[in-house]
Parts: sequence; C-alpha cells; structure tokens
Amino acid sequence: MLRKFSGGQSSGNRAMATEGAWPVDKVVAALENQYGALDRLGEEGPLSVFGVQDNGVNFVIALMQTEAGSGKIAELGFLARFVGFEIDAHLVESINRNLHIAVASIEANGDLFLMAGMQPVGSFDTGQFTLVLEAWRRDLMITLHGLSSGQASMAAAFPAAKLEAARNFAMNVAPAPVDGKPIDMLSSFLGAKKNARELCGDCAGRGKRGFIARECGACDGSGFVKAQ
Repeated sequence: MLRKFSGGQSSGNRAMATEGAWPVDKVVAALENQYGALDRLGEEGPLSVFGVQDNGVNFVIALMQTEAGSGKIAELGFLARFVGFEIDAHLVESINRNLHIAVASIEANGDLFLMAGMQPVGSFDTGQFTLVLEAWRRDLMITLHGLSSGQASMAAAFPAAKLEAARNFAMNVAPAPVDGKPIDMLSSFLGAKKNARELCGDCAGRGKRGFIARECGACDGSGFVKAQ
C-alpha cells in the first residue's frame, strides 16, 4: 500500500520510515514493466528522478530513499507540468474535485502542475503498486480532459462510446412521473434489498474531501454508506 504525504520529510523522519520502505530495484522494475524505458534524469543525494513518456504525455517520477545508497524508498512522487493552456482558478478547482491521488496547482506564470506524493506502507506488492500507477494515469486523464474542454469530449476518446449500439444501450431516459410523483432513479439504483446503500452525506458521494482530495473517513472512500 501507499499513503499520501503532504510534504517532504527530514532525513531523520525518512530514517524512521525504513521499516515500511520499498526496495528501489523492485519499484524501478515495476515502472519499467509499466512504461518501458525510463529516462534517468539525475540523482541528488537520496533522490532519484526518472522521466516517463506515456502516449505523448510527459511526467516525472521521483524516488526518495531513506538515505543515499540505502536501496530503500521512503517516498515516491509524481509530477507533470502543463504549459500554454488557458487555465484559471475555476478550472483548477474543477479538476481538483475529481482527482484521486493528485493535486493540481496553477502557478503565477499560468503553468499548471499536477503532483502526487506517497509514502510506502508495508511490504512491496507489484499488483498494488500497479493500481497506484493506474490511479495516477486516471488523474492525468482527468486533467487533460479539463484542459481540452471545448476541443474534444471525453466520450469521443472512449472506444465503446463510438459504437452506436453501445451508445443506444447505455442511454438512460428520464422516467415519466407515476401518479404525479417523480421517479427517483438514484434510489432505485441504490435500493437493493440485501444491501441498501445511499450517497455519503459527508462527501456528497465523491469518496474524498478537501482541496487535496483526502479520503473521506465516513465512507472509507467508497462514496456510499448503508441506508438508514
């Protein structure tokens, strides 16, 4: 597993995290398996920085060891920078509302930085780490969608949405009122007898709260709670 961190650790704190640190070689191998060749951009003390090109999108993955040469990772970060796009505070706020593990920040010069930081917890597991990489890719997709609004729709980029049969089957038409009362599709969708669920009131069903999208404790990040 990984847990998010809000800032850099001191060398003393990194040393304390050794027990939950991950082997550098296993993490790098997993990254190479996911992305192919990595560009080694440089090292500075315990910090190693790798460049990744994924379908035309560039980003950086930074690995912070517990100490230089330890071979154990205490922190892991992602960074992507977007330059030349029309960006305002409203767009950044909209993007942040939908991000899973990252946070977007606009700089004074108009550049947008997408950042995510994690601390390893427990032993390294390739499958779990792959889920983290998929979550980062999802956040990249959300950011790119926000930046390209008005140029291309997200549905246009989804292969199944291009099939007319799929578009027709997936269509949900607003139900007509019965006896003058509107039909609540959400209640019907969540109202299975065995496990009735409803949207979490604390996070409005998003599964996360706050500007940096922390996991909602009331619903454990699922966005749903048991119906009262």
